[in-house]
Amino acid sequence: MRAARKAVAFSIVHFFVGLAVAYALTGQAALAASVAVVEPAVNALIHFFYERWHEGHHGGGAALAL
Repeated sequence: MRAARKAVAFSIVHFFVGLAVAYALTGQAALAASVAVVEPAVNALIHFFYERWHEGHHGGGAALAL
């Protein structure tokens, strides 16, 4: 349960960091909010495929054993 709370907390922090950076770069709240929503979703998708690739190239579940 602690890991789940930590993951949720990190996701919230990630969202607000992305929002702040995108707003600082663009000065547009709507665009910043869009970036803050889309970036973590794309990141999660890329991470999924990276894990699958890593398993196939590095002997199975070694990466997940960390």
